[in-house]
Amino acid sequence: MTQIDPSRPAALHVAATATSVERGLRVAGRAAIVAAIAWLVQPIAFAATLLNPANMDPDQTLAEFWSAGLPISYAVGIGALVFGVALAVLILSADGVRSTRREPGYAVAVAHWLGLVAAGAMLVAGAINLTGNGLAGLSLTMIPDASEGSRWLARQSYTVVHEALRLTTCLGFGAWLVVLARTGKREGVIGRGVAITIVVAAVLITLPGAATGLLTGMNLVLLALIPLAVAFLRRAGREARATTGA
Repeated sequence: MTQIDPSRPAALHVAATATSVERGLRVAGRAAIVAAIAWLVQPIAFAATLLNPANMDPDQTLAEFWSAGLPISYAVGIGALVFGVALAVLILSADGVRSTRREPGYAVAVAHWLGLVAAGAMLVAGAINLTGNGLAGLSLTMIPDASEGSRWLARQSYTVVHEALRLTTCLGFGAWLVVLARTGKREGVIGRGVAITIVVAAVLITLPGAATGLLTGMNLVLLALIPLAVAFLRRAGREARATTGA
């Protein structure tokens, strides 16, 4: 008669959990890389727009200025959309890994939703950017008014909403980073060095926007994304080796 090893179900459960953790870490690491690449589109495209000789004519109208930078502006909108999706995947994957190790508390739950709000805000910002670059935005440059100032004011209505959404991303992402630094280190998801780095990144990302309304800190998201990508992928490799060895 075949005897059932009572320890086998537990061993299978442990192996399945380890595989799930490894997969979640790997997805989170790759999402961080995608987000970093997508974000790089924005400063590069912005610099290319400013350096475009077609945009250096002081006498050009708003319509001429906007049309000259249109292809690059589309790249900025698409980059923002990809960044928002990748950020959501990063947050969901990282939080999923942490929930398998320990029951999440209120701070983790709040930070989780703030992070998703940040990702959603960037998705809306990218959609608004594409809308402004499309027929709706171009129609603002055709307002039948002799004053170019009226057209500029109409265009600024897009800019204010767009920057408010980017500020929401700064604050939500910064809050998630702080909580991840505190709980992720304790749960063994990230190390001390990465925890310190992302706290510094969170301060540099959120402080300019919260204190002055300037979004220069948004350019520093790579300071958080790159260390997280490296940490998650390295941790996933260690989990995979441990599972194979087991």
